Amino acid sequence: MIIRALHGIVSDTATVAAADPALVGTMEFSGTTSDYLTIANDADLRMSTGDFTIEWWQYQTDSNSSPRVFSMGTYPNADIGVSLESSTFYFWAGGGAIALGSLGSYKNQWVHFAVSRSGTTLRSFKNGSLLSSTTNSTNFSNSSTALRIANESSVATDAAFGGYLTNFHWVKGTALYTANFSTPKTPISPVANTKLLLLATTSGAVTSDSSGLGKTVTNTGVSWRAFNYPTMP
Repeated sequence: MIIRALHGIVSDTATVAAADPALVGTMEFSGTTSDYLTIANDADLRMSTGDFTIEWWQYQTDSNSSPRVFSMGTYPNADIGVSLESSTFYFWAGGGAIALGSLGSYKNQWVHFAVSRSGTTLRSFKNGSLLSSTTNSTNFSNSSTALRIANESSVATDAAFGGYLTNFHWVKGTALYTANFSTPKTPISPVANTKLLLLATTSGAVTSDSSGLGKTVTNTGVSWRAFNYPTMP
């Protein structure tokens, strides 16, 4: 039996050929300091004062106190990042954390999250529904610190994300979501202003950048896994 998945989320359990192009996968993180990804700092990753979107699918299993989905910088001075703490979605902006919505139920299930800024309105979304919004005009200009996925730039135990991440999408210059939306049901395709896209479609491509820019993603301990989880929300 092969699990057929779209966008990293199981859509049915019909037997399909192993070469089915719809079969996709995920990056697997242990929730310890031994697993994370690193992308070198460059201008594409600096959102500056403009519009942006960051989105991803996740299935979180850790019990760490302040897991970072991603971060450029380290507490208390992260330039940009997301942490999921005590059922609160925190967005890090220029060295401070903004509480950007109550998470509700989100662990041990597939969830789509997105953060976008349009003008000076910063929004967070869970499964296509608005969590919260606030005014924000931070100049994201860090020019020296690497982007880290599943931890902070300076690796810390409590900041380790444990579970699965896929379709991590970094868009500089466009707010893709400004109101409630239908979550993507197929693997994300790069759009104008996509600067990083991690689809993890195969074990050989677990760290391949599909943005078209071919950014180098350094893998520390991250493995690949095909999907065998319940259907998407």
